[in-house]
Amino acid sequence: MTALNRQELKEVLEEIFESRARIDNKDHSDHHAWIQERIEAERERKRMYKVMTRTLVQWSIPFILSGAVYWLQTGSWPKP
Repeated sequence: MTALNRQELKEVLEEIFESRARIDNKDHSDHHAWIQERIEAERERKRMYKVMTRTLVQWSIPFILSGAVYWLQTGSWPKP
């Protein structure tokens, strides 16, 4: 029996696993790249919603306070 060096063993195992794999290494790498793109897109979407929420709250506070001050001063809401 001959002893295999580390590189030969690695090549043989890769060949065996490649023959059993449903997808090849390139497709597997492409899939990982696609998943990473999806993760980045989700992070960007979360950042966008966070900015939108913060902006909405920042604009809502003055309007709510203005309405409360108006109501306290006049005792009623304006009639449409």
